[in-house]
Amino acid sequence: MFNRKAGRRTGKAVSEGFDAGHPMAEVMRSIQPADVDMDPEARERLMSRLFSVQRRMVRERHGRGWAGWKAVLIAGAAAAAAVAVALAIMVPTPEKPEPARQFARASGFLGNVEVMQPHGEWRAVVNGESLEAGVSVRTGDASFITILFPDGSIMRISDGSEARIKGLGEQSVSLEHVRGGTYHRVHNGTRYTVMNQDVSSRALGTAFNVDNRTEGNLEILTVQSAVEVRIGGHEPIKVDEGEVMVVSLSQDKKAVKQKVSRERLAEGRLYANVQQDAQDGYSTGIYEQVDMEPEQLADEESGARDEVSPVISLEGSATETGVSLNWNWSAEHEGEFHELVVLRSDFSEPVYPDDEIARYSDVSIRTANDDSVTGGQTYQYRLAARSGYGSITHSNTVVINVPVPEPEPKPASISLSASTSANGVTLEWSVSGVTNFNGFVVERMVEKAPRESKTPAGGVDVTRIDSGDVFYTYLDGDAAPKHTYTYRVGLVVEGAVMVYSNSATVKLP
Repeated sequence: MFNRKAGRRTGKAVSEGFDAGHPMAEVMRSIQPADVDMDPEARERLMSRLFSVQRRMVRERHGRGWAGWKAVLIAGAAAAAAVAVALAIMVPTPEKPEPARQFARASGFLGNVEVMQPHGEWRAVVNGESLEAGVSVRTGDASFITILFPDGSIMRISDGSEARIKGLGEQSVSLEHVRGGTYHRVHNGTRYTVMNQDVSSRALGTAFNVDNRTEGNLEILTVQSAVEVRIGGHEPIKVDEGEVMVVSLSQDKKAVKQKVSRERLAEGRLYANVQQDAQDGYSTGIYEQVDMEPEQLADEESGARDEVSPVISLEGSATETGVSLNWNWSAEHEGEFHELVVLRSDFSEPVYPDDEIARYSDVSIRTANDDSVTGGQTYQYRLAARSGYGSITHSNTVVINVPVPEPEPKPASISLSASTSANGVTLEWSVSGVTNFNGFVVERMVEKAPRESKTPAGGVDVTRIDSGDVFYTYLDGDAAPKHTYTYRVGLVVEGAVMVYSNSATVKLP
């Protein structure tokens, strides 16, 4: 245990076996902290105490006998145990270090670029300054900025745009795309998410572009690899390399996913970001698959047919009861198709023929309805057109969220209870299923009455109450003893009784 260290300090050794087998000594050993956890001075005090106990035991062993020796040992061991426990409590436990704060960096900018701390004011950015979570960045006309994140990921904010850094970690980046256009080059292994309202785009080791310059629409365009787009609480939808998804930010949250057009790839802001990636040695994804240079694409006549765009254009909308689809193609493709197949999938892009839900041999049909959907679910639709040679031509994919049906309104009703009291009969009722009404009528019918009663059986009294309260208490102070009454309450809407309550019968003693 510790006899060798004690021997060096005192010139004598404390025998570890002097108290072997004694219960108190064993307890003391079990709770004593290890040498490495003890302060040197505390260890010295503990050893001196143990050595003193041993010497006193040796002196008194012959005079006291076993009983006396046992008492001394117990006292010494208890004292040593108390010292050990106190030292163990006093030794500080190393605190777990807090993770270091992470900062992004403004790497380079052009034109009018401003930053704002949380609850602060906009000010001009400083090149190379550190940006922490909560900072917003915006650009003016003909301006842009590059933001470098701790993991090596990059965000480029184009002109007339705004973004906010929501969270930063060693391997995580969370951003809010507010307006305009942002381009993202994501480091492999980083959890990288871009939010806009309730639409989140999570990168899968990706280069992608987010744009909402068109009012009411959010575009997510994948340049390399893939992005998972989650709309509200629905399952994420994968947008692969070379695909673009446009999400309508209106209440019904429609979305369309299709191959990106050649004209879109040639757009100046997007292409400038891809050029920068190429200069930095990154893969340019879909641009490496296009057989013409983007500079040439930009010079093509805008009226030329897009070879990457779908031949068949599909659109769709949803109501609580179903999905409506409509499609079209240009006149140059008339007579080209001989059969149309509607495809639908719940979680991924539908494929032919596995996801077929309808087939039409009449190719003049341009609409279809799907009433087999469930409210609150998201579906992806696609059209497959078969040609006379057996080849398949696909339309774009539309992503449609079916709204949850509004619950059927409950019919108006009144629940009535009645009880006797010292002053008469107390009525209480509550109204459900309606909030706009004009009042109540209380009907009281005499069920039984004594012979001498002034209100014989069969008589009915009606009382009008003007109130819009959904819970009401009413005291009938005219109820007479030895009578039995039956009450009901009517709900008055625009001067007429809309519905009556249940009946309640009370017998007065």
